[in-house]
Amino acid sequence: MLWKSHFLSRRLRPIFENRKIKLIVGGNLALSIILVNLMGPVGGQVPVETVDIATLTPNAIKVITETTFRIPVAEDNGFSQGFRNQHPGVDIRAKRGTSILAAATGKVVEIERKRFGYGNKVVVEHAGQLQTLYAHLDTINVNVGDSVTKETVLGTVGMTGWTTGPHLHFEVRNDSGYLNPKQILPEL
Repeated sequence: MLWKSHFLSRRLRPIFENRKIKLIVGGNLALSIILVNLMGPVGGQVPVETVDIATLTPNAIKVITETTFRIPVAEDNGFSQGFRNQHPGVDIRAKRGTSILAAATGKVVEIERKRFGYGNKVVVEHAGQLQTLYAHLDTINVNVGDSVTKETVLGTVGMTGWTTGPHLHFEVRNDSGYLNPKQILPEL
């Protein structure tokens, strides 16, 4: 299908494509830029601020190569369900019994053992700003109040609650509601 140009565009294009018009418009624009730079800022001089100069030595430089959050399942096999209105998290495929690690440093604020819904779940709070939820666990290895790091095994992948197969249901929440875990997890 051919797209038709707007009638005004069809009328003005030949005028502005003319070489003489381009030279006039371009020349006036260049002259305006030069004049503005020669006149300086409107209203007088710009105050000069002192600048502190820091010298970095090899001992003072520390490169941070770690991301804040990690994928909570060591053997990441992709995800089977993504984030949407009726599913406020992602389902990460994993074999039953696979270790589930905390996505980031935090504190365990909730543990629940149920036969329905999320099944066995753990909720970790991170710096009082975000909470991560880990659901459908077979086993839970932490208690409420425990401090966790990225190396802490929260439990193992299971099939508790409403699930059709082994996987980790992972959610991220803040004060406003649910966040798409892909916003904070690398490579998911």
